[in-house]
Amino acid sequence: MKDLYKITSEDIAKLSSESMLADTCAGILPADQRAAAEFAGQLDKTLPPTCSLGQLREIALRYTAAVGSPKITRLPMTLIFCADHGVAEENVSAYPPETTLHMTTNYVISKGATANAFSNFVHSQFLVADMGIRGDAGSLPALLHWKIASGTKNSARGAAMSRQEAVQSLCSGILLGRELAAAGCTIMLPGEMGIANTTTSAAITAALCGLPAEKTTGRGTNISDMRLKKKIAIVEQILQVNQPNAADPVDVLAKTGGFELGAIAGLILGAASQRAVTILDGFNTGAAALIAAALCPNVKDYLIASHLGGEQGHPHILKELGLSPVMTLDIKLGEAIGSTLTADLLIKTLVGAASLHASQEEQGGLLGLLRECSISPKPIILTDKTFDFYTNTMPAPDKNAMEKCQLRLDNLAKPIYCLGTIEKIAVQLSGILGEELPGTDTGRALLLIGTDNTGTAQGSSIHTGAQGIMLSSFAKHTGVNVTTGNLTLGHSQMDAFEFGRREGERLALSSGIVGLGMADTPASLENIAEILLSPDGSLRWDTTSFLSSLDSSQQLMAAAVLGAMVAAAHNRSMVILDDAATAAVAGYAVQMLPELKDFLLPVQPQLYQMDIKAPGITALAGISLAVASLHALNDMKTFAEAQVAVANDGPGKGKQYL
Repeated sequence: MKDLYKITSEDIAKLSSESMLADTCAGILPADQRAAAEFAGQLDKTLPPTCSLGQLREIALRYTAAVGSPKITRLPMTLIFCADHGVAEENVSAYPPETTLHMTTNYVISKGATANAFSNFVHSQFLVADMGIRGDAGSLPALLHWKIASGTKNSARGAAMSRQEAVQSLCSGILLGRELAAAGCTIMLPGEMGIANTTTSAAITAALCGLPAEKTTGRGTNISDMRLKKKIAIVEQILQVNQPNAADPVDVLAKTGGFELGAIAGLILGAASQRAVTILDGFNTGAAALIAAALCPNVKDYLIASHLGGEQGHPHILKELGLSPVMTLDIKLGEAIGSTLTADLLIKTLVGAASLHASQEEQGGLLGLLRECSISPKPIILTDKTFDFYTNTMPAPDKNAMEKCQLRLDNLAKPIYCLGTIEKIAVQLSGILGEELPGTDTGRALLLIGTDNTGTAQGSSIHTGAQGIMLSSFAKHTGVNVTTGNLTLGHSQMDAFEFGRREGERLALSSGIVGLGMADTPASLENIAEILLSPDGSLRWDTTSFLSSLDSSQQLMAAAVLGAMVAAAHNRSMVILDDAATAAVAGYAVQMLPELKDFLLPVQPQLYQMDIKAPGITALAGISLAVASLHALNDMKTFAEAQVAVANDGPGKGKQYL
């Protein structure tokens, strides 16, 4: 691979041309569906029906079709493109224009931005490019100095850039995508930094999707109602003044702007030309993808959607691209956050799939990581820790720790509240653990409870075969210890409750995060949920009799899960719910013990829309999300620490300070 840091913007300007752009697009072929079909056949032959990976399987197949193989040879690459927008002078952002330079400095000097934190989480390579910062970034180290101009012109008054500048921005990205993919990087995670770029993206989306400005324009950096009204008017003005030609995506880019958005579009094209995928983050990377797809429709095969962002134009982009997001986290920041979380799960899926064909010795090592425990064949001697005990002694989250945690989050160098659910999880963990700043090394564990109806316990089956290998591989790469608890018929509900209680308490003593689920077939777990819940999701039974609505095997699992849930929470652990049946039991538990709700984290479908059926995988995905939230909390720097300008509008004004 060329030394990218030795390439200058002048070098790129010389090679940039519309013919280079056209040749790149012509070289992008449809993805290899035969490779995906072969991989699908291998998965379906190896994994039992009880190990359905839902949308994780579909993402892995999409990756395989694009790359031509399910293999991963290098860590993903996080790429942050930085540029200023002339339209910022219309006062459409909650932050001043100099924030672009401040944040670029934060990426490479303080290394305390959201992008840095999430890159740390997924262990990605990290690269930052100056595509058009208005200010002197020449002395900043570890920065691609590919500046096209000192920001675009004000698109509300005329074209944001010349056509040649638009082509140069695209060719910059193409060069980068080609070089990285040729060096073996198959997963690109682009992000952007540029004050007022959501205004630009709103104009691009309106032009290419044929929508009015009010349908594509959102709050961006969390601006006030008054400023939002003005922002919509500015987007309308951009479209009216420039009349971008939707049939010519280069014209749209030139007139509406965004050196960094053009570079991301080019990155998508360059990566696809070398058979590498790009995982889209939020609104801005989506707008860039619209440009890339308008230039070359085949490039859609090389895109993966991550989350549904907070900007109202984002669903329109995903519909135009034919993509479905797998997360709803209320994220309103484009620093490769949702894409990083998706890359993490994609990599774990592909690594787990590769483990299915590893040597017996390697597979045995993975399976050896799973701990198995079984209920005593004799009736359990009950302790005094009954459900009534927990009802009277359940601790409350530490509100002081939560307030201090939220204060830190508010003053991290980012738009206020922009991390949505991720911030809420960090604050929730802070209250549960009683720590203002819980660490990224917080212990985590997974407990799956099954029954032995016929001499072959469901829990035991996880310790053998493909299902166990996939689970143990996922757990290993999430840093989680897995315990399966096996129940046998002939025990009482109280026996099962006590068994689950002991295991939940044991795990909580060393783990601040505990995943909890049932080890049974998807059909059985869905049956439990259907019995316990009405079609609208409400509780179907009285809390005193809900267990009796289940059959004998289901009663034992539900009772044990109930015991583990309240014991783990009582010992101040966050409990992450794995499956629909466990979530249904949690609904009854909260009805009986309202304080429990503060300790629970439901994952699917509230946060992840992946339809995963394999026992334990949903909880592991939730644990990963919790760990990512801790990286944001610990790895980011405050405005004062990073010397970044604070908000001058919206809810961040007056709450964020230097």
